[in-house]
Parts: sequence; C-alpha cells; structure tokens
Amino acid sequence: MNLVAMALADLAGAETFPLDALMTLRQKWAEARDPLLEALKAFASGADRSPENAEKVFFGLHLMAEKREAEAWAPLLAVAMEGEALYDMIGDAASETLPAILLSLYSGDLAGLKALIEAPRADEWGRVAALECYCALAAAGEIPLDEAGAYLAACFETLQPRESHPVWYGWQGCVAMLGLTELEPLAARAFRQGLVDKKVLSFEDFQADLRAGRAAADRSQVFEERGIKPIDDALDALAVFDEEDDEAEAPAENKFKDVGRNDPCPCGSGKKYKKCCLAAG
Repeated sequence: MNLVAMALADLAGAETFPLDALMTLRQKWAEARDPLLEALKAFASGADRSPENAEKVFFGLHLMAEKREAEAWAPLLAVAMEGEALYDMIGDAASETLPAILLSLYSGDLAGLKALIEAPRADEWGRVAALECYCALAAAGEIPLDEAGAYLAACFETLQPRESHPVWYGWQGCVAMLGLTELEPLAARAFRQGLVDKKVLSFEDFQADLRAGRAAADRSQVFEERGIKPIDDALDALAVFDEEDDEAEAPAENKFKDVGRNDPCPCGSGKKYKKCCLAAG
C-alpha cells in the first residue's frame, strides 16, 4: 500500500485527528485529488454513504477547498439540497466551515448558489452557508452591491419557511455585514414577525452589527473576521474539529462535552450552545 492509499485509509478510520494523513495528502495532491473527488461523488450519488466514506469526504472537502477544486462544487450542492444528508456527510462543518468551503470552490455558478439559498427542504445550515457565500462575493465585488441588496430584499418576501429558522438568522447577518441600511426596515419586520429567534439574537444586536458593517472601510474584512473567507490552509480550517486540542484545554470534568454546537445551551440561557457558553469559553 502506497503512502496516499494509507493516508486515505487513515481519514476513513482514524480514532484521532489524522494530521499526518492530511499532510501526506496535501503534499501528494496529484495522487490524492481523484480518490477524494470520487469519495464525494459516491456520497452525493448515494453509492457509498457509509460513515467511513463520510469521514473521508469531511476531511477531503477541506483539502479540496484549499486546492480550489471546482469539480467538488456540484456534488457538494447536490448533498446540501437533500437536507439531512449534508450533516451525515460533514457534521458540524455544515455550520462552521461550509461558508468558507463554498467560497473556495465557487467558480461562477450563481444559479446553483441561489437555488440552495431558496430551497425549503435543503439543509438549513447549508442554506445559511450559501447566503453567506453569496454576500461575501458581493463584499468582494464579484457581485454588484446593489444587485445583492435587491436580491436580499426579494428573499425577504419569498424565503420559506415563514417562521423562525436558521435561514433568517443568515439573512439578517448578511444584511448587517454588507451594511445595507436601506434594508433595516425589513430586518425590523423579520424580528417582529418572529422569523429571527430573539432568544438567539436581538434586533439591537442586529443594529450593532449593521453599524459595524456600514462603518467598515472594507466589507470583505467584516466577513473574513467571521471566518467567511476562502480556505488557504485546510489544517487551520480543520483545527476547530481537533478534539485532542479541545480535550487538552478542557477542564477535567466538562458538563458540555456531549452538547452539539447547535443544541440549546445547558446553562439555560435559551441560546444555541455555540452562541453562548461555547463562544464564551
């Protein structure tokens, strides 16, 4: 078995963070590219949705993002459009690094990006990531800002569901980060109508973010500060998932150890864990 084959096997079955395997695959990308793309395509088609293949795809997507492998775009979007299949494939990366992955793989398929944003049955955090990718492209000047503002205004009228949902959290965040003051009245309506969960974020929080977005000399910097930027180093992007590092920094007894990033925080605040004690820690 050659080094690349061994590294690929480590991605699928390693019990610890596979740092050595990732470094090997990065260094030997010419050999690693096709097997990782095939793993993604096999998951997207339904040919192989085993946990082992999902693990391979999870790590492989971050490497493909670093390498700007646009061929991964279509199968990734296909999985996100299915709904729960995205979480089965990449777990918490759906709400952590997916916006950066999409930005890294994007090669002009604006229609596909919008289709994911607008699909009611798509993965909820996949839709948020697509919104953030779209607006980061606008911040970078790849989409005219007035066009992005018009699209977000149209989304307010058409996005489903018309109830509290992560897609509305993503929508208001994009309005704020782009500094679109003209859409503040629509955001106020979104909060009044309960589309944005006030237990997670208040309208005053939105207004503070909007002022910051408006004041920014470089709107791209606003997105980058939130990690919404192309992946230049897959290992850095994956560091948030390195459980060995987390355990080294954690106290001996951690009451949050079994709490997912999107679960209600055990402290009783009513917020999601990642917006409460996880962020504070």
